[in-house]
Formats: sequence, structure tokens, C-alpha cells
Amino acid sequence: MKKLTINLFILTSLITLMAGCSAPKESDNNVDTIQTFLENEFTGPNDELTSAFKQDDAFPPELEEYVEETYKPLVKNWEDMVNTNHILLYQRMAYENGYQLKPTDINITKDQDLAYEYEVNVEYSKDGETNTATISGRMNLNDDGEIVSIRNVKDGGLLKKLNQ
Repeated sequence: MKKLTINLFILTSLITLMAGCSAPKESDNNVDTIQTFLENEFTGPNDELTSAFKQDDAFPPELEEYVEETYKPLVKNWEDMVNTNHILLYQRMAYENGYQLKPTDINITKDQDLAYEYEVNVEYSKDGETNTATISGRMNLNDDGEIVSIRNVKDGGLLKKLNQ
């Protein structure tokens, strides 16, 4: 009887494990998309982006190429996101004022179908001095897993601090 109980336990555990592994994890893909977006938005600016920002034009071809490579796979319409300052706002401000950004902690929680709350702790450093700010907001994705809107952004004063 004891051996049967152990075998049933092992069998049940294996079935549960296999079912968990084969179940689709759509929300994980969405979380990965948001995570990648936030990492891109709050890391740098790197050499490629710095070079693009140095160009005379407001949106030179180098910058457009960078945005297409970095953000196009993540967002529905990168042009709208750029025009509404949801892409590169913090990177540009960091570049213009000599700061480097680095996310130290990113938390993403599913709120509703295709709606996620996020919170990012960002280090911003300049001249050997490092401070942190917490940015939070809400992102909505479409059925294809692309970010379609970013709302309710609270940046913990980061833009103001980067402008000093």
C-alpha cells in the first residue's frame, strides 16, 4: 500500500509538471516584451544611440534605424510612440545632460487581459554620483503581443532630475 501511494504521488507529480510545461504562457511573452522595452528605455545611452543623437537633424536616419531595430519588434506603431515621447525621452534627456541610466529592478504585473502595471527602479549617474528614481505606469498590448499604449506614467521626478 505504501509503495502504491508513493507511485501515485510520483505519477501525479509528473503529470502536473508535464501539463505545466506544455501549457501556453502567453502572458510570459507579453511580460518579456514589456521587460525588453523597459530595459531599452532605461539603459544607456550606449555608443550607437549617442552617435545617432549627435547628428544635426532632429530625427536623423541613424536614429530612425536605431529605433526601428530596437523598438519596432516591441510596439505596434513606433512613430506614434516617438511622437508622444514614449520612446527615447529619458535616453535623450540623459544624453543631453551627461547622464547614464541603468534599471536595477523591474516589476511587471498583469492587471487585466493585455494590460500590465510596471515599476522600474532606475539608477542615473553623472560625474561619479549615482541616484535612483522609481518609474511606474501601465502598458496595454494587442493580441499580437505588441505594446499599443503606455499610460499613467509617474517618473519619480526623473526627467526633472536629468534636466539639472
